[in-house]
Amino acid sequence: MIFDVEELLEVPKSDINNPIMLIGWPGIALVGKVAIEAITNSLKAELFRKIEFDDFPPKAIIDKGSMKMPTAEIHYKPGDDNDIFLFTADFQPQTSQGIYEFSENLCELMKDLTNDSMQMYISTGALVPEAMPEIVKIHISGTNSEIVDGFLKLENTKLMEGGIIAGANGILPLYAGVKGYAPGVCLLAETIPVPMLQTDPKASRALVQVLKDYLSLTEVSLEDLDKKVVDLEKMISKIKSRVLKDFTEEGKGDDSYFR
Repeated sequence: MIFDVEELLEVPKSDINNPIMLIGWPGIALVGKVAIEAITNSLKAELFRKIEFDDFPPKAIIDKGSMKMPTAEIHYKPGDDNDIFLFTADFQPQTSQGIYEFSENLCELMKDLTNDSMQMYISTGALVPEAMPEIVKIHISGTNSEIVDGFLKLENTKLMEGGIIAGANGILPLYAGVKGYAPGVCLLAETIPVPMLQTDPKASRALVQVLKDYLSLTEVSLEDLDKKVVDLEKMISKIKSRVLKDFTEEGKGDDSYFR
């Protein structure tokens, strides 16, 4: 498969310091993608590489009449303790083969660009629980038990006891870990997808908070996501009120208990 990389920012290998990659593929309610984009914007990270891959869906992306190819992007932000690479994409690869090939190619690319100094791959996404608690929990799994335990010391995290993680969110950090590139971790925020809502900023915010705490990203702001959470809660409240009103009015017939 074609894995075409465009260089947009040159960073000498010798300048890269203990790098970590944060990954936000599009998935359920775009929870991981929105979280990583929020961190990218807050850090003012620079666009580092663009990747075209021929297992991305054959869909032209339109923005104000302008067409563009589906791509993945890597942004870069130097840090005192860890440099941060932030990965997002327009789509996930479509096939199993594509997911594995993309994972291998990305790991090889980062191995080369960082002189094999990658410290960790952290993937983010969403999980649909049996019941949604008021406080969003982040379910943790990974290829290194010490790193997993480190995340579990943070508030609102819990060990993912079982199940599967479908698609690239699970395979990329897993591949990085088991193939010896760097430990991989996956953080899944609880969400209940609502058909009329394209995103869940509350779940995305919970992911950003955990990453902010774990990586000591003091400069990361939650303000924009906080506003989106407030807007979401107002919208949900209006929907609930409308549904209750319609239900009440429909029940006011002769045999209704509503009086």
